[in-house]
Amino acid sequence: VATGIPLAVGAAMAFAMQGASRVAVTFFGDGATEEGAFYESLNLAALRRLPVIFVCENNLYSSHIHIRDRRPDDNLPEIAAVHQMPSMRVDGNDVITVYQAATEAVERARQGQGPTFIECRTYRWRGHVGPNYDLEKGLRTQAELDHWVARCPIKLFETRLASHNLLTDSEMDQLRRQVDDEVAAAVTFARESPFPVQTELTEYVFR
Repeated sequence: VATGIPLAVGAAMAFAMQGASRVAVTFFGDGATEEGAFYESLNLAALRRLPVIFVCENNLYSSHIHIRDRRPDDNLPEIAAVHQMPSMRVDGNDVITVYQAATEAVERARQGQGPTFIECRTYRWRGHVGPNYDLEKGLRTQAELDHWVARCPIKLFETRLASHNLLTDSEMDQLRRQVDDEVAAAVTFARESPFPVQTELTEYVFR
């Protein structure tokens, strides 16, 4: 679950050794914060002041278990802060808030001020493996789901754009059609593409 976290720390160490201005970012769910690799990575990144950003997309559920049933306290930023790095909880459904937090973290990293931990509070509408909503399993209530569906990040951002007269309804409709067309084209490309040949099995594989 947490295997991508130390890889980002390794990339950040490489950037530091190269004197590059690049920044590594790792995205993971709240379940990954219960793995040892998470704490080891935070410790090393803080110790070496590495240019890496830890982004926890906390959707409150690890597989089918709510965070309140897995942890004695819902305090991920406090846990990260113990490693002496800036740590914060932001509204993961607010595009602008996430952008601002990420921008500040990138600037700190590039200035040699080390890592940052950002917990983005969000929600997974459907089940862990989909496509159902898991309501029939008694894992969550309809009211809980409805609350988060009403806070759809796309809808919230559309409302903000409209309120500031940055996009008209027709322009937003055009963007929606463009996105739908891109997704449809990607699906068609994948379905029509041939299967890889056996000679490609060992290409791009670290050995």
